[in-house]
Amino acid sequence: MGSRIHVYPNGSLAIEAVTEKDAGDYLCVARNRIGEDLILMKVSITMKPAKIDHKQQFKKLVPYGKDFRVDCKASGSPTPEISWGLPDGTVVNNAMVADDSGHRARRFVLFDNGTLHLNRAGVAEGGDYTCYAQNTLGRDEMKVHVTVVVAAPRIKHNDKTEVAVAAGDTALLDCEAAAEPRAQIFWLLPSGGMISSSTGRHSLHANGSLAIGQAGLPDAGQYLCLARNPGGDDTKLYRLQVAAKPPTINGVHGNKTIMRVTAVRHSKKHIDCRAEGTPPPQVTWIMPDNIFLPAPYYGSRIAVHENGTLEIRNIRPSDTADFICVARNAGGETVLVVQLEVTEMLRRPIFRNPFNEKIIAIPGKAITLNCSVDGNPPPDISWMLPNGTWLSSSTSTPQFVTGSDGTLRIAGAGSRHAGRYRCAARNQVGYIEKLLLLEVAQKPSIVSPAGLVRAASGEPLSLPCRAQGSPRPRVAWALPGGRVLERPQAGGRFVLLDNGTLLVRAASAQDAGTYLCRASNAAGHSSVSIAVQVTAHAPRIVGRAPPALRALPGAAVQLPCVALGIPKPDITWQLPDGSVLSAARPGRGPGAQLQPTGTLLLQSPRPGLYGCTATNSLGTDTARSRLHVP
Repeated sequence: MGSRIHVYPNGSLAIEAVTEKDAGDYLCVARNRIGEDLILMKVSITMKPAKIDHKQQFKKLVPYGKDFRVDCKASGSPTPEISWGLPDGTVVNNAMVADDSGHRARRFVLFDNGTLHLNRAGVAEGGDYTCYAQNTLGRDEMKVHVTVVVAAPRIKHNDKTEVAVAAGDTALLDCEAAAEPRAQIFWLLPSGGMISSSTGRHSLHANGSLAIGQAGLPDAGQYLCLARNPGGDDTKLYRLQVAAKPPTINGVHGNKTIMRVTAVRHSKKHIDCRAEGTPPPQVTWIMPDNIFLPAPYYGSRIAVHENGTLEIRNIRPSDTADFICVARNAGGETVLVVQLEVTEMLRRPIFRNPFNEKIIAIPGKAITLNCSVDGNPPPDISWMLPNGTWLSSSTSTPQFVTGSDGTLRIAGAGSRHAGRYRCAARNQVGYIEKLLLLEVAQKPSIVSPAGLVRAASGEPLSLPCRAQGSPRPRVAWALPGGRVLERPQAGGRFVLLDNGTLLVRAASAQDAGTYLCRASNAAGHSSVSIAVQVTAHAPRIVGRAPPALRALPGAAVQLPCVALGIPKPDITWQLPDGSVLSAARPGRGPGAQLQPTGTLLLQSPRPGLYGCTATNSLGTDTARSRLHVP
């Protein structure tokens, strides 16, 4: 009876997908041999047009990148079919979703209850969405306006920024932007070009930062970062400065430096060209035949090492020429000209004056210490100061200047410069040293006391004159009569000792007066005056024997004779037989002995007249005693 109407064995009638045409009377007849029966049933079809429940016009805000869904619940009879019209005009229904075939990203999902679900809303998903509910009796619709909310980019720390890097380093320019949706980053370069991805030395990182590798002077300038999304854009301006340090060769900066070196035939020679700078300089050697050898270079006889050193093996006489080292970077270039001289024989350094020296400097005056050296190749000369500091040749400081000829000049010598200076000479075949002792002169000072000195006539007179100074002062004496003693001497009445003391062997009245001691050295002189008085008295016998005395035969007798006087008197005794005994020349007479005190000792006294005489340069005194022996 058709695909929609079925009669089951039990007599039931089933009608699928009824329509209004199915309304009417249905007669069921039951029949067999005996008879039949029937029943009439009247069927009426109840139908309602499609209607969207809770329909209203509304707006929906959806954050960018988030999921959203819109409900559309409809009623009606027969059951309405739900479909959605998208902002781009596309209609989505269950049939289209079921037959997607993978061409759509299945970002839209339409559920059986009419709800439309969207994954990760983008800006293009904004607009009017229309829900359609339709059955055979009618159609209903509902509009929903969806707005996708986006956040305009905001670059962190967005202000004009100064960035300075050294040439050769990597410059990093930050441009981290917060945005929804995520902003696309563009960089406008100083050259006018624009990049949005890594290229060459410019690396664009995921966070928007720009890295410039091995920055050079051409990279300096303004860099503009642009962050953009559908919500707007933001910018950040950088000013990049690239600092370059010009090259130096062996620690010396200059457009051109000339250096003379020697080498021995058939030997090997290394010539340093240590280049430093920012960025690291490129070293190139220019050979005499105008051949350019960049570092590194390794040939059969000539090599340029990584550090810039030029190596020449098996030196030839033809190598006597100029070798030029050029160091170049973004900051400029520096040139070293090496004038190479090839010699035939090596000689170790030899001092022209090989002996250690002692040198006296005048305070406040400049002085030059000489260290002349011969040798082949010419030796390098250096000086060690008393404090242990080494100075190479051709060095200048506020206090010291070393010359290329081996001299050391000291400006304004003072006590702080005194000490031991060591001169060292070195070449390829030897090393020698010598010592120079520098002494800074000090003006003499006399430390012996001055004043009046009293002396006894005939006695030795000592006048000290102890002087201090550096170098050791020379002492001279001016005598009252005008005579000058300038050097030590041991002969005569006046003796000048090494320590500066003046000794008068036997002072006399003529030696009285003013004596001048003068001490002098390279730093100056000093003097002191000493007044001398010489005292003298004629002899006077104060202890004598009685004029007459007796002695027993065989008994010893003492005859005293004590005398005073300046100078000290000389005692003599005259015996009865006319012989004379002197205290200055002690001795014995017949039975008599003269003691140093002037006393005459008689062991076997003889009678007679005994006479004592005291004598000095001013006169004499006498005393007599007569001895009686029974």
